[in-house]
Amino acid sequence: MRERAESRAAEWGISPKIYTSYDDVLRDPAIDAVELLTPTYLHADQSIAALEAGKHVSCQKPIAVSVEEADRVAEAADRADTFFRVTENFLYYPPLVKAKELLDSGAIGEPNMVRMRVVLTNLEGASGAFRIAPDSLAWRRDPTLNPGGLLYDEGVHKYATAMWWVGDPETVTSAVTRTSDFMVEAPSVITWKFQDADCLAVFEYSSAPDMKIRTSYYPIDDFFEIQGSAGAIWVTRCSGEMLDLPPVMLHRGSESVSYQVPMDWITGFEGAARDFIDGIIEGRQPQMDAEFSGKVLRAALAVYKSAELQRPVRPDNRVS
Repeated sequence: MRERAESRAAEWGISPKIYTSYDDVLRDPAIDAVELLTPTYLHADQSIAALEAGKHVSCQKPIAVSVEEADRVAEAADRADTFFRVTENFLYYPPLVKAKELLDSGAIGEPNMVRMRVVLTNLEGASGAFRIAPDSLAWRRDPTLNPGGLLYDEGVHKYATAMWWVGDPETVTSAVTRTSDFMVEAPSVITWKFQDADCLAVFEYSSAPDMKIRTSYYPIDDFFEIQGSAGAIWVTRCSGEMLDLPPVMLHRGSESVSYQVPMDWITGFEGAARDFIDGIIEGRQPQMDAEFSGKVLRAALAVYKSAELQRPVRPDNRVS
């Protein structure tokens, strides 16, 4: 691992202090915060250890692999004098942020349908620094280490976005396809009924391994739509760049308005990093605290429970 760190440091032109022991990181009084980009099955114990060591914690999604682990992290965060958050770049991606602003302004009236479409082309086809290392794919494809594949590891982005836009799901219904590749759960469809809103959500996952799309990052294409009583909002891209459309479009009958906001996918990661640091400096909780992150995980796990039972379930694991 030291060799990988040294290689990245040389590539990026930096001279960081390199550790080979997580305990050494936590014992260093000069370190105020940690960013955990480790395998998900390590998140809970590493997050708790860092919080107990007095560090601020930014943990990559998902928060954990089980509800019990997420609850332990939340309890540790409640006890700590530091901040815990899950890094969710989608909540800082300018086109999705603009969609949230339009929705909250009443531009489309009351939302009644949220649709998120995902087309997965080839997991090994990521570009540049976003190329997935073989060992990173190996643990993700191990069913003894993860409760699910694509709908868990990537799906939490979409579930968090839907919950940020509209609210928590009341019931979850899903049809999940299992393939020979544990990660590729496509085609799959998930539907939600939101709490306290006459609004549904549909998440569509399909696979097109022989289709090439333009992308500077991961080979995944996304399309988002929020339909309301007075109009609709489209977000046409994230990592993939398949559609030659403005990144955000507002449709109200015969009127359409396009919004040209920053749409390089890296801007979401930059915004997430900035909010974490600014939150620490300003003494405020960054987005995606332990409670919200735990709800997102419950929604992800409800997807698999519904498919198993072939009926709607509630994210708190009670059968509907």
